[in-house]
Amino acid sequence: MDEQDVARLVREASRSFGLDPERLVPLGGATGRVLGVDDVVLRLSWPQVLDHEHLASSAAAAVVPVPELVDRYDSPSGDGAAALIRRAPGTDAAALDGMSLDRARRRGAACGRAQAAISTVRPPAGLARVRGDDDHPRSEEDVLLHLDLHPLNIVLGDDDEVTAVIDWTNAAAGPAALDRARTASIFHLDPHAVPLLGDPTWRAFLEGWTESAQLDLVPARATAWACRYMLDDVGDRYDEDGLAPVRAALAEAELATTPGPAPASPPSAARA
Repeated sequence: MDEQDVARLVREASRSFGLDPERLVPLGGATGRVLGVDDVVLRLSWPQVLDHEHLASSAAAAVVPVPELVDRYDSPSGDGAAALIRRAPGTDAAALDGMSLDRARRRGAACGRAQAAISTVRPPAGLARVRGDDDHPRSEEDVLLHLDLHPLNIVLGDDDEVTAVIDWTNAAAGPAALDRARTASIFHLDPHAVPLLGDPTWRAFLEGWTESAQLDLVPARATAWACRYMLDDVGDRYDEDGLAPVRAALAEAELATTPGPAPASPPSAARA
């Protein structure tokens, strides 16, 4: 979708929703074009992407707050669509400036509880399945995976409780450990997040999230999968120095999952 297509879609959707396109303000976001005005957000994407997001978020709504879909516009040409979403009250979870360590930890814990809750949801039919490495136990039940749970995708209210989990573009079905591994890798390995690890407030926030969501109990096979996922996701955005921690973590996780040599057979009684 080029700039002309986006401008056309904004005009069409605004007319359909009764909005003034001149008042729409870009809100950023790496996975889609998002604009806001007053208490609503306009999310532009492809029809199948919006279908996917709505399918996943509707399932998650049983356990966590998700954005309220107010209306939707699909371009008659089929080359774009827009979702009109009610803006959730509060700020993204990463808004930690000036906060005490206790409050930062409390905000992190709220995010971790939301992640733990999502891992109890049965995935709706129609979501793609991810299994990670071949050695994931086949008996492990599939759950709903967000696969992009980080502070910018969780909105917290003034009481530091979750008011919305947003951006369900990457949602899939699979083992819960993959979602925990994905979030842990974002916190500890993403080149954008690594410099934050030295900040005490951020560390307190991370500790609260880690404890509530059990991010420290991720099997090596899931960590390896998350590292490969990250390299595919951001590999073209950073140089090799920035990606070095990801590659090192991947090598360590792969080593941990590599079977060692079989133990030598004990001497038989006949040879003893």
